[in-house]
Amino acid sequence: MNIQEVLHQSKEILKNISSTADLDVEVLLSKVLNKDVRLEKITNLSYEITEKEKNDFNELIKLRKRKIPLAKILKVKNFWNFEVNVDDKVLIPRPETEVLIDLIVSKISKNKKINFFELGIGSGCISMSILDYFKNAKGIAWDVSKQSIVSSTKNIKKYGFEQRLKIEKRDGLLFRPKQMFDLIVSNPPYLKLSDYISLDKAIKVYEPKNALIADNSLGLKFYNRIIKFYKLNLKLGGLLALEIGDNQFNLLYNLLLKNGFRIEKKYRLINNQVRCLVAKKIA
Repeated sequence: MNIQEVLHQSKEILKNISSTADLDVEVLLSKVLNKDVRLEKITNLSYEITEKEKNDFNELIKLRKRKIPLAKILKVKNFWNFEVNVDDKVLIPRPETEVLIDLIVSKISKNKKINFFELGIGSGCISMSILDYFKNAKGIAWDVSKQSIVSSTKNIKKYGFEQRLKIEKRDGLLFRPKQMFDLIVSNPPYLKLSDYISLDKAIKVYEPKNALIADNSLGLKFYNRIIKFYKLNLKLGGLLALEIGDNQFNLLYNLLLKNGFRIEKKYRLINNQVRCLVAKKIA
């Protein structure tokens, strides 16, 4: 069976299961063949795959047919300049989180020596991106999840950042750091329970619940803690960078103003919902 036949057959299998069936099968076949399938399609559609390659590919298609996210099948997700290892109990990095990094780098000089803190490190993708862009940056990152600590430590070591980032297993709702920071960043759980219930089944089955749900009401539990208490760890003029949920911006805007912050920049999705913001401590 050649590449053209394999791709056509597998796309037919996934077309009613995945909205990205074309991309899914190309990425999975690329994994099996260890080559760029898009290039191979152009140059050699008649390439005959071996029986082992076919069997390995079919096993991956079976996993995708069960709606297991592509990143969970491959165990990696591309983010910023990295291929981030994504374990079973770690949230898959989202494209909008890369926008949060873009907002941060637009507000801080690249050569500035900064000390930052991340609450809820997850896979480590945010801290790694900050360390990658700001060569003079050092930081501390906390997470309450043991699996996140394991996963982020693995990623940080993979790219050689372990000397510049201290990772600790701590509950950010119970403790706060002793140091002062130029930047505090977080993509905390921000869904309320009713939001979680309506999520796609694949997310609820294959992504960690505690990384998604904040509380049963407005989803603001972590933001209240960060804005009211972690502001004591932020230098005057320092930045607070947050990813937030739908319909939360107006509430957070008022909370930030009351606690001495000014919104510096925000990012809206195509549906006009604010997903990321950067605020400066001015009082």
